Amino acid sequence: MTQINKFTSVLFHKFLSEETRKRTERVILYVALFSFFIHLAVIYLIDFNLLSFSQESELIKNPIAAIYTPFSFILIYEVYLLIYYLPKSFTTYIIKQYEIIKLIIIRKLFKDLSALELTSNWFEIKGDLQFTYDSIASLLLFFLIYLFQKQGNVKLNCKTQLLLP
Repeated sequence: MTQINKFTSVLFHKFLSEETRKRTERVILYVALFSFFIHLAVIYLIDFNLLSFSQESELIKNPIAAIYTPFSFILIYEVYLLIYYLPKSFTTYIIKQYEIIKLIIIRKLFKDLSALELTSNWFEIKGDLQFTYDSIASLLLFFLIYLFQKQGNVKLNCKTQLLLP
C-alpha cells in the first residue's frame, strides 16, 4: 500500500466513519440547542434594555427569529452528511441535496415569520407574499422527498425480493 493510499484511508476513517458521523451529530445537536438559547437570551436582553446594538436586525427583534440560528448549524451538519453519503449511496446523496434545499427554505420561513404583517391585504405585502411562496415550496419539497424515498424503498424491496430464494 502506498503512502497516499494509507493517508487517504486514515482521512476517510477520521472524517467519514460511522463513529465520526454519530459524534458530529451529537456535537451539532448541542451546539444548535446552545445557540438557540443564546440567541433567545440576546433577544430578551435587548427587549429589557440590558443590551443594545447599534444596528437593528430582523434576527434580534422577535423570539421566533431565534429558531433561525439552530437551523444554520443543522444545515452545516446536512452538508457534512451530503459528503458522508456520497461514496455510500447515490439515492441517499440525492435525498440529502433536497433536504438541504428544504432546510434553507425552512430557515428562511422562520426568519420571514418573525417579520410577518398580519393584515387584510396579505398578497400586497412583499414579505407576506414571500412567506407564502416559501411555505408552498417547503410543502412541495417535503412531498417530493417523501415520493423519492418511497420510490427508492420500493426499488430496494424489489431487488431484495428477487435475490431471496
